[in-house]
Amino acid sequence: MDLIMVILAGGAGQRIIDITDGKPKVLLDIAGKPVIEYVILNAIKIGLSDIIIVSDKTEYFEDISIKYGRSIRIDLVKQKEPEIRGAILSARDSIKSNFFILAYGDVLAPTEFYRDVIDAYRVYGRPVMAVVPEEDVSYYGAAILDERGIVKEVIEKPKKAIPGTYAIGGLYILDKTFFDVLEESKDTGEAISKYSLEHGILASIWSGWWVDIGFPWDLLKAAYYILGETKNTIISPQASISPNASLKGPIIVEEGAIIDDYSIIKGPVYIGKNAYIGSHTLIREYTDIEKGVIVSSYTELVWSSIQKNTTIGRNTYLGFSVVGENTVIEPNVTTMTLLKNTSIRPIVVKRRGHEYSKLGAFIGARSRVKVGSILQPGTLIKRSTIYPE
Repeated sequence: MDLIMVILAGGAGQRIIDITDGKPKVLLDIAGKPVIEYVILNAIKIGLSDIIIVSDKTEYFEDISIKYGRSIRIDLVKQKEPEIRGAILSARDSIKSNFFILAYGDVLAPTEFYRDVIDAYRVYGRPVMAVVPEEDVSYYGAAILDERGIVKEVIEKPKKAIPGTYAIGGLYILDKTFFDVLEESKDTGEAISKYSLEHGILASIWSGWWVDIGFPWDLLKAAYYILGETKNTIISPQASISPNASLKGPIIVEEGAIIDDYSIIKGPVYIGKNAYIGSHTLIREYTDIEKGVIVSSYTELVWSSIQKNTTIGRNTYLGFSVVGENTVIEPNVTTMTLLKNTSIRPIVVKRRGHEYSKLGAFIGARSRVKVGSILQPGTLIKRSTIYPE
């Protein structure tokens, strides 16, 4: 395929910066891979041969470009101006083909999401934009369609929900004249709206799973879908599993991981390289434990994202929580998870015919949660802090 994909990978994400610790949010890990690697893998699966990654911190992506260099050509381009508009314009001189794919590096979706957009472009030979049915588009940006399914207007940062609109899906096929329109526009939403008036962007409506990583709890949604696609238990020969431990799949256990005596793991669960799961510990569904994490004895984790090199003390309960990398949670910490504040988007759990809104804590990178702390639902602990002070 002669199309080139431009992946926007800059920005730490102000709404998730305590978890990213100032690094590009596309480098947050889900089941052992940074978010952007899922985008790259989908580009490979749909047959692309060239990718441009645009970031204000290109040095963070050098290892990724080497890792996938044999499968796809990857060029790193330094972002010259701020915001999405500046990132797109930075790629202008690197694009040789007339049409190109524009992908947001913080959007997770299955390969079919990409194939639908490609197929629409092939059939109709015109620009295409992915849109997603979402109740509240203020989190994602809004696309307004006409009766033919053509994009009539795009609002990049709506201040409130707009009935009858779609969320911006973060995937486009455009031609190079878009750069001229973008240069004359104040933001990407205005540029897409102007461009569509002339070229008629076709909306590719996607109704499958889709996650835009903008808030900490989006990592929980991502873990649900990514781990939910795990069908088999895969245990590295270099992992050490106690014969007394109980593993009920599907579970992925990476090399160097240790699961100690009488631990219970109920999949789908991911346990990263060199992670340690202490004795008598319970790890429940949709928990993502990344590289180098230590989970001490008599601890329970459920549906949580634990980023790299974090230590969780003994006799701790973490549920529906996100923990940034290099954090220390001291012993006997408890998260309360039954959410009553509806201003925060919860995880909805169905049990015994009833629905419960659940959400735990969001603990920033390089933080320390002191022994015996009780964290209320939706608690945010800023990065590099001690809680409580």
